[in-house]
Amino acid sequence: MSLLILYFEFTGNGAGIYPAAFQQHIAFLNLSQPGSTGAVLNLGIYVDWLTVVMVAVVSSVSLLIVIYSVGYMHEEGRRRKRFFGVLSMFVGSMLGLVLANNLLELYLFWELVGLGSYLLIGFWYEKPSAARAAKKAFVVTRFGDMFLLFGIVLLLNIGQHTLSYSQLFSPGSISALNGSGLLTIATLALFGGAMGKSAQFPLHDWLVDAMEGPTPVSAMIHGATMVNAGVYLVARIYPLFTQTPASALFVSFIGAFTALFAATMALATYDIKRVLAFSTISQLGYMFMALGAGAYILSSTGPATLGSPNYSLGYSAGMFHLVNQAIFKALLFLAAGSVMHAMGGIQDMRQMGALRSKLRITSVTMLFGSLSLAGIIPFSGFFSKDATLEAAFGGISYSWVFALIWLFGIAAAFLTALYIFRLWFMTFTGSSRVPEGVHVHESPAVMTGPLVILAILSLVVGFSVLGVAGFGMAVHYPITFASGVLTSAATPYTQFGGVLGLLADPLTYLSLALAFGGAFVAYSVWYRERSMEAFMSKPVPRRIFHILSERYYFPQAYDRIGMWFGYGISRGLDYFDRKGVDGLINGVGAFFMGISQRIRKSETGFVQSYVSVIVVAVIIIVALLLFYPVLGV
Repeated sequence: MSLLILYFEFTGNGAGIYPAAFQQHIAFLNLSQPGSTGAVLNLGIYVDWLTVVMVAVVSSVSLLIVIYSVGYMHEEGRRRKRFFGVLSMFVGSMLGLVLANNLLELYLFWELVGLGSYLLIGFWYEKPSAARAAKKAFVVTRFGDMFLLFGIVLLLNIGQHTLSYSQLFSPGSISALNGSGLLTIATLALFGGAMGKSAQFPLHDWLVDAMEGPTPVSAMIHGATMVNAGVYLVARIYPLFTQTPASALFVSFIGAFTALFAATMALATYDIKRVLAFSTISQLGYMFMALGAGAYILSSTGPATLGSPNYSLGYSAGMFHLVNQAIFKALLFLAAGSVMHAMGGIQDMRQMGALRSKLRITSVTMLFGSLSLAGIIPFSGFFSKDATLEAAFGGISYSWVFALIWLFGIAAAFLTALYIFRLWFMTFTGSSRVPEGVHVHESPAVMTGPLVILAILSLVVGFSVLGVAGFGMAVHYPITFASGVLTSAATPYTQFGGVLGLLADPLTYLSLALAFGGAFVAYSVWYRERSMEAFMSKPVPRRIFHILSERYYFPQAYDRIGMWFGYGISRGLDYFDRKGVDGLINGVGAFFMGISQRIRKSETGFVQSYVSVIVVAVIIIVALLLFYPVLGV
């Protein structure tokens, strides 16, 4: 159904959806008081071009992963029922997230996606490492979700008190939100949720440990569902980011830094799935870099007019890269799973090598994915990656910070080609390092079929932007102006220097040269099997490699912070419980116990003591009777 909708909208140039959205909803929660007006929260669907593209990506890539899972999980027996049940809930939650028509509904599905990831990452819960990884993913993403919830509550309490997209993005609502002075805080809080879900620095480390789940789960999380939710959130609330340049700049900087930061760590791991996990973190950084750059530029160019519409290349490039990354990253993970299936579960690339002759389909399809990830022309990754870099470079005219952001992106482009071809050459070429007793065999057709389809898509999808206005309209973002949403015909993607403009841009050839350079370095070292021992024996390279292999000590930092923060709070609560709650109760008891102990001593059992008390009491009574008249009582 999603592909059918996508086809009709492409061939019809978006008639019926662009720029207006199709909506249906029902009232879910009425927060108004009797006799007064208040917020009414709805549940419904909101279908515009962004929704059409996202639903098509999620459903189609997920379908291929589910088909692949039939073969990959065939030895799990009865546990397959649980696997496919949770997997279906996972995909359904992601579809609900992208179809939601307001931020509250998005948040409900957002949490369901987090639940699905927890259950799938910990599918083999009998393994302590899998159980720890599932808990880590759940806790870290919950930390980001606190910011998301705070941003949603803040938006509900400022402006026109609405969370519905159609109302929230209206000119009147934008003006009211700006007038509150809190829009920047709200957008930064919402991005905090995106940082957790899309594993951006410093909430990135959970995604690496999430590799403890079955490989189809990794492909689903990285390609079709969970991590794309953060990028979608920023794209969905893009009208708010175009009004807050500080937030847009922060989004772009965090994305660019994460792209480079994660790429460095991918060079120092030998686990085939963890290399791809670092790659996902890096590629998501590219998307945020482009989205932030586009929003910042739109915030600086001013309102559009019917004769001069302002479009965002950053928005277009970021969402196009999401589409491509969903395809080639699902391909790479499924190919890695095919290698592991052939190797009996081995994930260490140092125990592979020379697998190309025995895994012909897997090796060729993974090569297609690697070429696309590295941004080698004519694969789809080339078009979207260079568009993201062009968007960042375009921001230099508006802020010098984008020069640094662009340099981060360029450096990450070189490292991306280096680490992915390091993976491919170590796995499929050179001499065999396969342990004795391992019978290497190609995966069955139910697994290689999805690989072939994804490999073809990774080659042809990039050409969808060449001369086809439809895709350009899908990823364009029309800025609003005083009289409402822009209603003029959409400018085709190629008319504002989009992907075709890349071929005439010298910067394109710089990034392409860096990509080829990274691939050549990988070829020179790992294809030719040159020994790195002499180089790695030097103090500086050995120290750098150790830091990278330890992931900049972020796992240890997470543990320390958890111990300091969690254990510190626990000790504080324990002290309050012992000294405060228990202290108060025990103190009251001790007070009355002390009084009772003293009173007990007066009960001696001697008659003379009791007579003494009686005499004293009589004297006191007589004294009072004598003095009361004097006092006038």
